[in-house]
Amino acid sequence: MEIFSKYDINEDGKLTKAEVDRRERIMNIELKEEKLESQKKMAWISMFGMIAFTGVLFTPLVSVERVDALGDLLGLFYMGQASVVGAYMGFTAYMNR
Repeated sequence: MEIFSKYDINEDGKLTKAEVDRRERIMNIELKEEKLESQKKMAWISMFGMIAFTGVLFTPLVSVERVDALGDLLGLFYMGQASVVGAYMGFTAYMNR
């Protein structure tokens, strides 16, 4: 019974349906919060990735010929990263409505 002792709110040694339901609601809220934090981290990493990648492209480290050769791939990269950021912003705005 020690496993279930953390669910026993009033510590009477008995689990009621209300205690189990409350614990379940708390767990669902915690899982939603973790999911939102993970999505926010993904959006920030995507945004910083685009900024850093753009900065590298404008340095002498990358030749113009190489940028021209990778033009289609670079477009897909920016579209993918921007879609992650846009989806996060859109879903966040929708959920806060």
